[in-house]
Amino acid sequence: MNYLEVLGNNTFEHCLYHLLENDEIVSDFFARYKNKNVGRKAYPPALLLRVIFYAYYRGHTSSRVIESLCKTDLKFIALAAGRQPHFTTIANFVSANCEAMGHLFHKVLLICDQSGLIGKEHFAIDGCKIPTNASKQWSGTHKELRKKSEKLKQAAEKIINKHMSSDSDTSSGKILKDEQKQTIETLLKNAKKIDKFLSENQPRMGQGKRKQEVQSNITDNQSAKMTTSKGTIQGMVCVTAADEKHQIIVHAQAFGMGQEQATLIPMVEGIKNNFGNDIFKPSLVLTADTGFSSEATMQYLFDEKINAVVPDNQFRKRNPVFAESDFYNKHKELRKKTRKDKAKTNMAIDSSEFKVNLHSNTCICPAGKELKFLGDDYEGVKGLYTRFRGELKDCRNCSMQSACMRNPVKEKGRQVSFLNEGQEKITCLDLMKQKIDSPEGRRLYSRRMWVIEPVFGNITSNKGLSRISVRGEMKATAHCPLPTAHCPLPTAQWLMYCMVHNIEKLWKNSEVESWA
Repeated sequence: MNYLEVLGNNTFEHCLYHLLENDEIVSDFFARYKNKNVGRKAYPPALLLRVIFYAYYRGHTSSRVIESLCKTDLKFIALAAGRQPHFTTIANFVSANCEAMGHLFHKVLLICDQSGLIGKEHFAIDGCKIPTNASKQWSGTHKELRKKSEKLKQAAEKIINKHMSSDSDTSSGKILKDEQKQTIETLLKNAKKIDKFLSENQPRMGQGKRKQEVQSNITDNQSAKMTTSKGTIQGMVCVTAADEKHQIIVHAQAFGMGQEQATLIPMVEGIKNNFGNDIFKPSLVLTADTGFSSEATMQYLFDEKINAVVPDNQFRKRNPVFAESDFYNKHKELRKKTRKDKAKTNMAIDSSEFKVNLHSNTCICPAGKELKFLGDDYEGVKGLYTRFRGELKDCRNCSMQSACMRNPVKEKGRQVSFLNEGQEKITCLDLMKQKIDSPEGRRLYSRRMWVIEPVFGNITSNKGLSRISVRGEMKATAHCPLPTAHCPLPTAQWLMYCMVHNIEKLWKNSEVESWA
């Protein structure tokens, strides 16, 4: 049987076959196949890659489904050359070759570059939050998890004590005892699972300045709880950079964090690793959404002299086009109403309501009490601040406490800060605001959406990726060709979907003979 005839001419399967037949392309996978003396003959890596990539192209991630398709679907049979790999072989191949997947992504990217599909004039970056194979019910800080473990143990002990003190019936006692035994075993098993996790893992710390502890997850500690339009999920944010010319993905990583601010620097470093440090010439524009905006990120972009446009979350308010838009104003009113409803449960009198004299270093609160001067050397984002704090006895007995303070008074009174006159400094965020508010900045940023959004639409809708089925950042992305401190190990499954996207672009926009 001629399998190439089954694949047809100028089809995705045909191009996929010829691309992966090149031993140089798949050479990084040969390192695991060193034993030639014992054991059964291994499947060629190119064969497994063809089958897995085509399955992802068709929207299948389950190794059991892929095994079944290799037996029943003619296209899969042709790509597998009539062989039928077991589902464990397929699953182990994806999990065990994360680093090689990263190198393969880099080689496919170079082929796209050599084929003229990458313009290198505009890179757009954005993230897509995707659920992972993890339960959000097993999330919490170490303190919360320890408390949950104690509750499980107490519940098991309560059942035991209740059964011991009850007047058991000989006819039904055995059945009742078996049911209770199973419940107790389940409770203690879950408590033991939590205790083992706490003993083997350190608390996860956030990426902000305060480095506060964030929730860990027992089933996949590299995932995180994230708020999306469809509710709260336990997942990863799959951050991707695409080129404008043909929407080729130039770099991709999955991050187990809900906030995107800390992911822009690793993404830029990853692009440099793929193309070289001189890729970010003044002619190349980098755009990213508002979620990536932070002072540290803007400082990095300006230090590296990268021509980037990353707006803050208030830039539309300053745009006169949106001020005249009925659609925007309608949603603006809805957001105001939502914020007011939230503010009712989290009220705090604004510092502008306090009477302050920075020359005499005095401050009077709305209740008429004088606050204690804490110094004028506190350095914030905008410059040096003068701080005042209320006396604990005054705040504790104040009738305006519920309106003035977000949380009940415990150890400290209300604190307010005021920027010293003449100490204002222009931050990198201010410089980026000036850039995005200019006509040129708005024009450049408007190009972002049609570059990156279709990429996510193709992978999640057309290819059907609705969940990362592997656990951990490593298995979700893969390995950067040249890892650095800013570029951690990425995830294989997301990177494989990005490779399928790029191969599809190769198939549609270039000749097979030019790159196969």
